[in-house]
Amino acid sequence: MIIEWHTHVYPPEEAAAEAGTWDGKSGPTWAGRCPMTLENVLDAHRKANIDISLVTNAAHYMRGKSDSDELKAVKRWTDYAAEIQATHKGVLYAFATILPCGGPEYLKEVERAIVELGLKGIFIHSSHKGHYPDDDEARPFWEMIQALDVPVMIHPPHVGFGEERMREYRLASSVGRPADLCLSLSRLIVRGILEDFPRLKIVGSHGGGGLCEVIGRMDYAYELQDECYFLGSYAPLKIKHAPSHYLKKMYFDTVSYHPPAARLVLDTVGVDHVLYGSDAPPLTSLKPRAIKLVEDLNLPPADREKVFWRNAAGLLKLDVQDAARAA
Repeated sequence: MIIEWHTHVYPPEEAAAEAGTWDGKSGPTWAGRCPMTLENVLDAHRKANIDISLVTNAAHYMRGKSDSDELKAVKRWTDYAAEIQATHKGVLYAFATILPCGGPEYLKEVERAIVELGLKGIFIHSSHKGHYPDDDEARPFWEMIQALDVPVMIHPPHVGFGEERMREYRLASSVGRPADLCLSLSRLIVRGILEDFPRLKIVGSHGGGGLCEVIGRMDYAYELQDECYFLGSYAPLKIKHAPSHYLKKMYFDTVSYHPPAARLVLDTVGVDHVLYGSDAPPLTSLKPRAIKLVEDLNLPPADREKVFWRNAAGLLKLDVQDAARAA
């Protein structure tokens, strides 16, 4: 059995031919070729013999929205996601896309999406227009998420910091997005979000964007308080343990396309916190490669099941026995 954790759909109007691919306004236009459609997700799902797919909206177009139009776009996706989940019951599940620093109206939308419409979790960007999810404005969001006990998938926007040096050679996607994700997840740790809300279920996309590689540096920056004085302040201290303690509370998908990177994630956080994903669509041809990456890790059968579907089923609160029988 396979549960696909990482695949994207846009609402039809955001995939329109004239829409810009980067943020809805700039970049090449989709010109009728946007791959993030429901039809493409279903086609890739069937061809790869996937049993269940989680549908999320990468929502790169949010950056191009005015502040007054953002909430409208968020609500539009919530409605479309609920329609997808209801129409393809038991096959496709969906997350709402939320701006965690958005304020009370976005908290109402979280409640509507989860409690009223039954969506399975929340998708947020690692940053949005300079805001990061560890900002004080996001704390009511995390409080609500912990109370609702649903997973939050954190995914990069089109590009975060350093944009001015990433416009060539598709570096915004290959380097910029993982870098912004790594920064965002790191800030959630050192700013005490997982300390203050210990029951959160945070899923970092793209294997955490390199966080598992740099966590040793984060640990010594915390542990060597006096010796590291020349690196700058660690105040105010918001955590009671080394950053790696909180890292191991997070979950990560396998979207790296580099077996040593996937192995590093497994070795760092343990097999119980790793989920198969492909990020396809948009790059649909990558799905078989993503499946092969997990197969080539040569995990024991029980661990292989955890990565391919059991861990995801647990986070999504799917009946494991029913899911296994469906396979």
